[in-house]
Order: sequence, then C-alpha cells, then structure tokens
Amino acid sequence: MNEGNDSRLRTVIKSTGARSVTAALLVFLLTIAATCAGGYRLYQATKEDIRLQGEFYAVEAAKEFDGYLLVRKSTVILSGHVVDEMIRQGRPNSEILGYMSAESLSIKKSIDKDYTGLYGWINGEYLDGDGWIPDEDYVPVERPWYLETIANDNDITFVKPYLDEQTKTVLTTVARKLSDGKSVIALDITLARIQEIAEEIARHTTGSYGLVLDDKGQVIAHSDPSELGKNYLEEEGTLGAALSDRLFHDSDNQFELRYGGRKYMVFTEKIEGDWLSVSLINTRVFYRPLLIILSVLVLLTILEAIVFMVVLYNQSAKNLALATAQEAQDASRAKSRFLSRMSHEIRTPINAIIGLDSIALRDSSISPQTRDELNKIGASARHLLSIVNDILDMSRIESGRIELKEEIFSIQEFLEQISIIVNGQCEEKGLSFFLNKTAALEEYYRGDSLKLKQVIINILGNSVKFTDPPGRITFTIGQTKLKNGRAVLSFTMEDTGIGMDREFIPKLFEAFSQEDMGNTSRYGGSGLGMAISRHFIDMMGGEIRVESEKGVGSTFIVTVPLGLVSARDLPVTQAEAKKEEEDESSGLAGLHLLIAEDQELNAEILTDLIELEGMTSEWARNGQEAVEMFGQSEPGHFDMILMDMRMPVMDGVSATRLIRALSRPDALSVPIIALSANAFEEDVKQCLSAGMNAHLSKPVDIDLLKKCLRNCRKA
Repeated sequence: MNEGNDSRLRTVIKSTGARSVTAALLVFLLTIAATCAGGYRLYQATKEDIRLQGEFYAVEAAKEFDGYLLVRKSTVILSGHVVDEMIRQGRPNSEILGYMSAESLSIKKSIDKDYTGLYGWINGEYLDGDGWIPDEDYVPVERPWYLETIANDNDITFVKPYLDEQTKTVLTTVARKLSDGKSVIALDITLARIQEIAEEIARHTTGSYGLVLDDKGQVIAHSDPSELGKNYLEEEGTLGAALSDRLFHDSDNQFELRYGGRKYMVFTEKIEGDWLSVSLINTRVFYRPLLIILSVLVLLTILEAIVFMVVLYNQSAKNLALATAQEAQDASRAKSRFLSRMSHEIRTPINAIIGLDSIALRDSSISPQTRDELNKIGASARHLLSIVNDILDMSRIESGRIELKEEIFSIQEFLEQISIIVNGQCEEKGLSFFLNKTAALEEYYRGDSLKLKQVIINILGNSVKFTDPPGRITFTIGQTKLKNGRAVLSFTMEDTGIGMDREFIPKLFEAFSQEDMGNTSRYGGSGLGMAISRHFIDMMGGEIRVESEKGVGSTFIVTVPLGLVSARDLPVTQAEAKKEEEDESSGLAGLHLLIAEDQELNAEILTDLIELEGMTSEWARNGQEAVEMFGQSEPGHFDMILMDMRMPVMDGVSATRLIRALSRPDALSVPIIALSANAFEEDVKQCLSAGMNAHLSKPVDIDLLKKCLRNCRKA
C-alpha cells in the first residue's frame, strides 16, 4: 500500500515537474508562516487591549475612590483644626458642640444627604453634632474609632470597616487625634458609592470583577455584593484567597492569576487608608473572538492546501491522460465530489477577505490567470460567509448582545417574501408548496419581523433540504389568541421528508447537532440554524414544538406573541413613503463634513458612504487635528462634524469642548455628531454634556446617519 502511494507521488512529481511541486510547496509554507504571523500579531494586540483596559479601570476607579474619600478626610482634618484651636482657647464644650452641629448641618446640605454628622470624645465628654444621644452602656473610649485613632500616630485614621448586616453596606469611620492626645473627632461614612463604582467596572467586561480591599484583606466593595465583608486573608480554596495571597505577598501592581480553569489579569492601585483598588479582567472574553478568527485562518490555509493538491493532481492527470484515461476520469469524479463537499461545508466569517479580493480585482495590471483565481477566492469567501454569520449570531446570543426590534410590519408582505423564497426552492427541487391561512389576520403587527422571518425560512429551508421529490411542503399561519394588546400567531410547517427519530428531537436545537452524520455529506448544513432559531423564538417569548416520524416527515409549530397596531400607528402608504423618501434624500447633497477618526480604514469607509450621498469630507486623525482644522477654516466651511470618542492625542469630548469655546460665529452652531463604539447611557450623556448634538454607535448604519444628519440640519 505504501509502495503504491510512493509510486503515485513520484509519478505526479515527474509528470508535473519538480519545480512546479517546489513552487506549490513554497507558497503553501509561506501561507502557513503568514497565518502564524498574523495570529501572533492578533494575540499581541488582544493582550495589549486587555492591559490597557485593566489599567484604565484600576486607575480611573482609584481616582474616583480617592476623590470620594478625600472630601470626608478633608472635612475631619479641617474640623479637627478648628476644634483644636477652640480647646487651646479654653472654649467650653457647649461652644464646641455648637460648632460641630452647625458644620454637620452644612456638610449634609452641600456634600452628602446621608451624612451622619461629626462626633467625638472632646475634653473628657462625648459630643455629637447630629444630636444623637448614646445609651448608658455606650462607652466612647472603648469603641474601635477611639482606640484605633489614639493608637495611630498618623494625622488621620481610617478605622477598620465593618458590614452593616441590616443595610448590607460597608461602613467605616474617619477620625483624627487632637493635639491634647486624648480627644478624638470622627465622622462615619458609608461606602455605598464605592460599591457602585466597583459594580460599574464589572459591567464593562463580562466575567470580570472590580473590588476594594483594606490593608487587612477585608472586602470593602465588590462587584458581587455577596462578597462584601469577607476577609480574603482568612479564606482558603477560593478566588479571593488566591487573589489576596498574591496581593499581600507580591509587590507587583499587575500580574496574571489562574483559578478554577480561568485566567485573569489583575491590576491594582493604592488609595486612601492604604486600601487597594483591584480590577480582575477575565481574559477568556477577549480571547474568544481571537480563537474564532484563528480557526477561520486555519480553515482557509487547509482550503488553500486542498486547492494546491487538486491543481497538482489535475495537471498530472492531464499529462498522463493518453496512458491512463480511465484512471484520470475516476480521479476527476473523485475530485469533483471532494470539492463539492468542501465548497458546501467550509465557510468563513472573515468579511475582510471579500473586501481585499474586491480591491485586488481593481488592479488592471494583473494577468488573466490571476484574475480568474481572485474571482474564485471571492466566490469561495462569499460562500463561506454564511456559516460565519451563524457563528457570530451564536456568539452574540451567548453574550446577551442580541436585542429584539419592535417595528410595524405588514403580515401580507411578510408572507409574500417567505413564499417567494421557499416556492422558488421547491420548484427547483420538484416539490409542491402550499400556503394556508386558518383564521383572519390583522393587516399589521409589531415585532422583530427580520428575526422571525429568519426562523421561518430556516425551518422551511430544512424541510426543502430533507424532502425528496415529489414531496410536499405545507406552511400554515393562524392567529390563536388576542389579549392585552398582543396577538399570538401560530406558524405550522409540515413536510413529507425523511423525518427524525423521537429520541433525537430533544437534541435538535443543540449547536452542531446532526442525527445522522452521513446526512451532512448528502444534504449539507452546519447544525447551527435550529439552535439560533430556538434562541430567537425564546427571546420573543414564543415556543417551537416538533413532531416527527422517521421516513414519514416532520411538523414544526412556532407560536410567537406580536404587538397589535392601532390606526394612528399604521405605516404610511406607498405614495407617502415615496414622497418621504424623496424629501429625505434632499438636503444632504453638497454638505461638507469634517471627519475626526484615528483609524484610517474606518475613515475611508465613512468617506465612501457619505460620498455616495453626494457629500464631501475632510479627515482629521485625532481630536487636536480636528480642532486645528476647524479653527483654521473659514466660518461655514464645514457644515457638520463627525467626531469619534476615543482618539490619541485628544479625545472627542475634549475636542468638542474646545471647538465650542472658539471665538467664531459657527463654533456654537455647527452640528457635532458623536461616533462611538461605546453605546452606554453614560457615554451618551457625556457626549451631549460636552456640547454634541447627537450620538451614534459603531458600526455606522448609513440610514441612521442620514436621518441624524437631516435632523441636525433642521435643528
């Protein structure tokens, strides 16, 4: 067997030519090297992104922690100086209490409504500026706030925090020892705001944590409230114990931590009271997209190797055609079957391949052979793209980033679009398709018609795929319930296909599920479509039921609630829609825009989009350059500004504030629209407060951009 394979290989090399084989092998090796280099650069870029985000979260949180504590600390220091002076002047405690009461009321009004007031042990007497009278068994000089402060030689003391079991918040006391060495003035503070900041850190990255520890290992704030009050130095076998072991025995302010099969990047900053602000970044969230991209690159490399092998074998077959005609025909049939399967099953999610392929095809100097090969690459990439979309849909579903749209749609148009697609597939395969309505339907409904259509077409597409001619596909729709302004629609899809075993039905909606792997070669499919469909219907509050019998056929019943539409909410007629479209298309042509964007590719794409609408633009690579270009232009030169948020040298918010402050007639009137990958509510508020007119999230939707430009133009 091995001798036969070696003999065939020698024959192929001999008939093809050693140089051709060497060239093909060299190209393949270069492709592998390029894939490895690209993967390594992507890894390094992802690692740097993790470091930058972790450092940013830790530093920014520490700044806000310090700012929050500094106000309370300064209050105690200032009040301590005043009380010290009053003691030196021999003022009675009644006057000192009067000062503390007035200061407590002032601070409560201006700084913190939950402020409990100044208190302390002054001249051998307990004084409370908030008027609280302690119980008889309350001994101030035996309380932690007094004992720890007297024992501490520092100017200010942060008393050991404690968890209030009733309010589930962490409290601490800031105190100062006065000059007589016996008197102490103190202030209780709640750390609820610090807890909120820790929770905000965790919301930015799935699976990550933000927390604050005191110098004894106690949890003062944590993005997981159940961790509050724990002492990590006293724990064993937990993430907190592993973290504290590194924090309190290692001087590094950033390091890697492995626990429970996960890897975290840890970033720390010291804050007031020798406390630690800590950010734990779950690296898996960052590396998951990288693994998908690298998997696609590997698949493309394998596909290229297969193409080289097929071309090599085909060339050999042509040279040996006269002597081995039958063998060449068998090899050609085997090659066709193999390529057919590969082209049907292997798909890729990299849209960049299509773009680069299109750019390469614009080069008029390439040879006809190269152009033909580029066309084949483009066709293969587009075919591979569909499975990527499924993978991305699954990734978005798992991370909770897919949202439903509430739009008014015509049920008649909805059914017609489905019928056109499925009926065409049935006619090509020789199947019969029937569309039935079992009950009167409303003319319009409100819901996510695109995702619902994707589910219906996916199920009907499977029915077509797994039904042999002369089979029958039946699609029935009806309205089953009407309650509280919503209707429940039922979509029944029945076929006479190969069916399924009942034992397999519970596994049908699992990702990559196939009852018979042999069907993959016959019918195709990745096994993701039904899993995505199930997720979409669950999000809509609906249900999918399946009935099937092997060799008889399958029935899928999808029920989903949709909103009813009142007369005043009905969409405009076609004539009105056309008029609105004509009105909307006017008013943009001729506008001259300033684009502030640090990524050259993003700027090029945005420039192409607005040029298609008859507008022109100029590009600034950062916020500072945008300010300079606007400031040096004639008034009215730029009709609008598209401003990225995060840029080097100067960010979009700072640039907007500087533009609004310029002494020129159009500085306050020129519309500025924020373009940002951050779409959180606080980001939108920050843009608007800086003087921007609107906020759009990336990637840019050209229809939303045009609508925003028109609205800003009219304002």
